[in-house]
Amino acid sequence: MREYVIKAYQKGFEQDQVRVGIAVARNWIWPYAYSLPDLLRIHAQSNFDPTTRHYCFLGAEMVGYMFSVIMPSEDGAVSTANLDFPRMMPGHEQAAELLIERAFETLKRRSVSRVVGRVTTMCPGDIRLAERVGFSISDWGYKAYYSYEMEWGRLNLPGGAAEEVDPQTDLDECAQIAARWYRRSPEWCRALLAEWHEAGLITHLGVREDGKLVAACMAAPNTVRPSTAAVYYIYTPDEHSLRPMLASVVNKCVDHGVHNVIADLVNEHRQYEPTYQELGFKKAAEWARCEKELA
Repeated sequence: MREYVIKAYQKGFEQDQVRVGIAVARNWIWPYAYSLPDLLRIHAQSNFDPTTRHYCFLGAEMVGYMFSVIMPSEDGAVSTANLDFPRMMPGHEQAAELLIERAFETLKRRSVSRVVGRVTTMCPGDIRLAERVGFSISDWGYKAYYSYEMEWGRLNLPGGAAEEVDPQTDLDECAQIAARWYRRSPEWCRALLAEWHEAGLITHLGVREDGKLVAACMAAPNTVRPSTAAVYYIYTPDEHSLRPMLASVVNKCVDHGVHNVIADLVNEHRQYEPTYQELGFKKAAEWARCEKELA
């Protein structure tokens, strides 16, 4: 193996981390990576723990990184960490085990006894790495991505109950609905939705009953690969409200000119998988949970 060096966090690593993250994620079914402003904001927070950040270098070039988050137990004792698997530049995947071994060493010194994470068919290398280093993998399919390719055509459903929400008057109601999806406070969701409207989106839809919003969803382009869009949140009390929203999302994505739109089916929303299939969405990736006890 080439002479890789694992380094601890240093201020100024952020720009290279963003470069690596975007390069690795660019060809994923759903690319996700931190922007530089987001990463700098995270690293400026009072709870940022630099000891849980690890970076892989070959000479002067950063070729990979990984991080974990230590989660205190209810009685205040540190016991569990949530781990993100290494992101490695193409051609350097063999060094991923060096990163994860360093992470395990650090977590043991911090009295962490259990590590949890997620793997996905979108990144098969992570699955193989998890198995090699002793993770047990379970609960396949607890989360799934479904994709609709715009070349498959528009969806013409009778009804048309979904309508564009007005960001000037409806965001408070939308935030109450989005809170059920994100499992965060309505105030947090309100701020997030306002940011999305300012950044630019494809559509923000709602379904009303007796004048009150009962279902809503929002779609916007991916920030790493804008030719792919996603439904960033979606909540519906029933299939009756879901179908017109999905049809409108697809048609507006066709008009916007993106290549495909990804829907995230997780938690209670998994019950609507047959509806997505009936409308022509295809499963694109599945997720599983994984865990490892640190001896």
